[in-house]
Amino acid sequence: MTKFSKILTVFVAVASLAFVGFAIASTFGGPDWSDVMNADYFDGYKIAKSEGAEPVWQATRGSDSEQVASSKVLPEVLTKVMDEVQQQNQQELQDLQAREPVLKERIKVLEQKKVTDEKALQQHIESLRKRLSSLSDQESELTSKVTATAVEARKIERQIKSRREDIFRLNQQVEELKADLFRLNEIRAQLRDVDFQLKEHLDRAEQRNNLLNYNPPAK
Repeated sequence: MTKFSKILTVFVAVASLAFVGFAIASTFGGPDWSDVMNADYFDGYKIAKSEGAEPVWQATRGSDSEQVASSKVLPEVLTKVMDEVQQQNQQELQDLQAREPVLKERIKVLEQKKVTDEKALQQHIESLRKRLSSLSDQESELTSKVTATAVEARKIERQIKSRREDIFRLNQQVEELKADLFRLNEIRAQLRDVDFQLKEHLDRAEQRNNLLNYNPPAK
């Protein structure tokens, strides 16, 4: 039995005891009816005395304005209201108890799916991390190559004036540098894409974990 159903069971039991006490007080003690009418037990009901030569006490529901009881004797009206509240509590408890096996089975299925999903997500995350590491290594290698090529290109540029015969080789070096720069930009773009995917999957995994751990209160 869930915590809520246990609480509701206790509430119904307490309400039953209160009803018994109310009946005893009505018979022997003569309670203060103004205090009784203001009790939390009667929240949701409007209890008032009509006007006229023969006034009567009436109790109506606040939800639909339907009359629950009418009598010249206030304790009789209060007793009928308490009977209805107790019946509603009993029905709610029965409905909750009937739903409990279905909810337990649903929780069991979700827990199994959670284990499977977490394993699959972890594998995918590890795969993305390996890819990110590989692309980072390629970026580092190409960065070093581009830096070295740029240094070499600057050296060649300084020698152009005195070594015209090296112009053709210098042009080749420049073209290679451009190609390497283009590849570097492509790898950086891939790195940004992989980083975005990794963050997105991590966010989804966290949202999935929060959803699976969320235990909504039963209505």
